[in-house]
Amino acid sequence: MAQTDLTALYRDGLAHQQAGRVDDALVLYRQILALKPDVPEVLFQLARCLSERDPKAAEAAFRKALKGKPAEPAIWQGLHGILKSGPRAKLEREAARARIPLGTEAELRPALSLLSKGQAAEAEAAALRLMKLAPVAFWPAYVLGQARLAQGKNAVAPLEAALRADPTHAKARLALARALSAAARPLRAEAVLDGITGPEATLIRAKICRDTARPETAVALLRDIDAKGPRPATDLALSLAQTGQGAAALSIVRPMLSHMPRPDLALRNLSAAAEEAGDIAGAEAILDAALDAAATPDLLTHRAQLHQSAGAFDAADTALRAAIDANPTGGEAFRAYMNARKVTADDPILSHLDAALTRADVNAPDRAALHFAAAKAKGDLGQGDEAFDHLHKANRLMAKAFPYGFDSDLAEARALVADWDVLEPLAPDGPADPVIFVTGLPRSGTTLVEGILAAHPRVGAGGEMPFLTRALSEVMERLRHGPSPQEADLAEAGARYVTCARRRVGDAAVIVDKAISTFSRIGHALRALPNARVVLVKRDPRDTGLSLYRNKFPDGLHRYAYNLEAMGHYIRLHDAITDIWQARCPDRVHVVEYEALTAAPEPQIRALLEAVGLPFDPACLAPEGTERRIQTLSFAQARQPIGQGSVAGWERHAEALAPLIAALAQEVDLSPDATP
Repeated sequence: MAQTDLTALYRDGLAHQQAGRVDDALVLYRQILALKPDVPEVLFQLARCLSERDPKAAEAAFRKALKGKPAEPAIWQGLHGILKSGPRAKLEREAARARIPLGTEAELRPALSLLSKGQAAEAEAAALRLMKLAPVAFWPAYVLGQARLAQGKNAVAPLEAALRADPTHAKARLALARALSAAARPLRAEAVLDGITGPEATLIRAKICRDTARPETAVALLRDIDAKGPRPATDLALSLAQTGQGAAALSIVRPMLSHMPRPDLALRNLSAAAEEAGDIAGAEAILDAALDAAATPDLLTHRAQLHQSAGAFDAADTALRAAIDANPTGGEAFRAYMNARKVTADDPILSHLDAALTRADVNAPDRAALHFAAAKAKGDLGQGDEAFDHLHKANRLMAKAFPYGFDSDLAEARALVADWDVLEPLAPDGPADPVIFVTGLPRSGTTLVEGILAAHPRVGAGGEMPFLTRALSEVMERLRHGPSPQEADLAEAGARYVTCARRRVGDAAVIVDKAISTFSRIGHALRALPNARVVLVKRDPRDTGLSLYRNKFPDGLHRYAYNLEAMGHYIRLHDAITDIWQARCPDRVHVVEYEALTAAPEPQIRALLEAVGLPFDPACLAPEGTERRIQTLSFAQARQPIGQGSVAGWERHAEALAPLIAALAQEVDLSPDATP
């Protein structure tokens, strides 16, 4: 047979092998070897195919390949992967003498040492170097995955590679389950954990439950865990807090505080979880306990923000002044203080803010927050140019800390709207609870519209609730990775959502949820909740952009907001995806124009209530009188009567907003084949 024919057979064999058709590949490799028995490349691939089904035959093929290419690391590594005990140790000694990397645990010890010292980035670099030299070995891939996990990076690919090298390695399976959970793959994570018992597996399962809107199941798992110490206790407390049991959560962690490396952070997280579940008293008690132990500036600031949400501005100011006294460069305390008021020239905090900005020892996060605070103060004082100078500095710092990539958002938007092809044929079979999702861009007026609805006696408003994303997480995984979701999957997601939302808002007839992220998943939400309606708030994008640029968001969220050009593209992306959902679900999406609402509130409010199936109630005309917590950046504005003070504010700053205005002129096409 001609050489070209053998090459074609080898190429076909590789194609079969890569597609998982091992038997077909073996036929072709054996056909080649029958004609040319000593081809190292073919022997190597034959050995790889035989590694699991016939290790002895694989070993013979690897050794024969090694005779033909004694300096080829891949052959050494393949042989090393199937040997055990003495023969394996002997090969390691031979490889060391020949300076052939095998990717052994011994070779990874320097990287493991770095990882144990908390130097995860350095460990990642070391493991990656060895993985390039030994791509099919277990240890480089495993350590690389662990290093990435330690940094909060996506570690799925290297850990999957590690398990391909050693499918029985229990710690690698646990690590892969953690990585999959972090990558929003709960179903796959649970499958990886199947059959694994022990405390670590239980902790991972409990986290998956919390991330998929099942905190009650997490509590049940963790109550039975056979492990002691701060981590199991903290996880149980966090799960209890997510079920609205803040007092019980505090009682569990209080005896453990002295053993925790960051008790203040643990308590702050517990407080946030209790607050999220609607247990405000529990959240405040947890923070007060933390403050009794150590009144750190961060805790004082967070306690102040809880006071602001409740409208207790005097108590908030007391806590913020204490935070500033304790940390004169703490940017978040200054920012929270300025956001709560119309700043006047005689405010004594201004001199402290100026002093903080002149210091050279301020870290980047604090400096960004200080510039946002200064921008608010300068704006209130009518010093527009100076305000924008601070805004540009603040936003540059945030953009550097949290880089934004439009292409990933564009790809995600296209995938979300394409999901409708799968979702539309499914009959809605979820809970019948009436839910009103109020959504739109941040700073577009969603808090005002939520306040109008919250004033209605039949409504329970929960603010920006995170439960829809969690409840839909398994549905989203099926949409991205298969198998396709069915009616029962959507019904289960709807039920999980309602359980969590009801815990937060109580037994009101109608749930109102102001989660901004709903805009991209309108179709998904309406399929999971057959009686849900969506209120989409739209505002002049130039005013929205100005307000976005003036505000700092939680770390990692709304990254587009820190660059005016990127913001313009994102706003048009938002318009494109919401236009599609309006067209596909016209009877269940109602649009409120912010400018029209503020110009003539009553007719707009009547139309809004009719669209969501609520009878008119005059209380909705004065939402500022509603006693409720406001947990958004608009906590101060929302307590003012409906007005047009923020309409067309962009006109005074048109020159500074030029990059935004130019980007807004470019439409975004969500067609799958459109260019970015």
